[in-house]
Amino acid sequence: MKKLLLTVLCLACGMGSLTAQPAEVPFNGLITDASGKGIKARIDVKNSEKYTVSDRKGQFGLTDIAPTDTLTVRYRRTTHEIPVAGRSSLKILWFDDNPSCDEDEQLVDFGFGYVKRREYTSSSTGLTGSEMIRKGFTDLQSAILALVPGVQLINGEIVIRGISSINSSSAALIVCDGSELRDLNTINIYDVKSVEVLKGSNMYGLRGGNGVIVIRTRSK
Repeated sequence: MKKLLLTVLCLACGMGSLTAQPAEVPFNGLITDASGKGIKARIDVKNSEKYTVSDRKGQFGLTDIAPTDTLTVRYRRTTHEIPVAGRSSLKILWFDDNPSCDEDEQLVDFGFGYVKRREYTSSSTGLTGSEMIRKGFTDLQSAILALVPGVQLINGEIVIRGISSINSSSAALIVCDGSELRDLNTINIYDVKSVEVLKGSNMYGLRGGNGVIVIRTRSK
């Protein structure tokens, strides 16, 4: 009996090591001008395809930033490179000639709840609602299938070609204005502001392993 229990425990430990996933680490940032007003800037991770854009409040988020990474911040016609230098967050006070940067513990504490949109990669395709309508499409699903290379409808599921399934389904994750949807047929194409198809994204963790279709409506 003891040998049987020992065998079961060993198998359980082995399976746990096979299924364990590395934890993703949020990296939050805030960029403001001298008056404290948020700045909408583009933030690239140097020597990487990863980038993000700060919102109207100046908030931005990235994932799994290495201590040795460098962020390239672009605002209007000015660009600055800011070394992460081991920091877990960045609060940036923007001056055209020399921005100041500090780590902020409160930004670290916010975790992934700080911003919904964390990052983009070059492996994404973007469409606007007006572009799809101008090309004669009257429903969102048909437009995406026709205009985005690699997107297919298989057994009633939207599948992004080349994405390996992480579970029994290969369906892409569909997110509209921050909420998950089961399919595209519930969205009126005339309400769509933009669509982005992500073929690789850390932002949604395991749920985004099959790719993500991000929809923004005109109300947002």
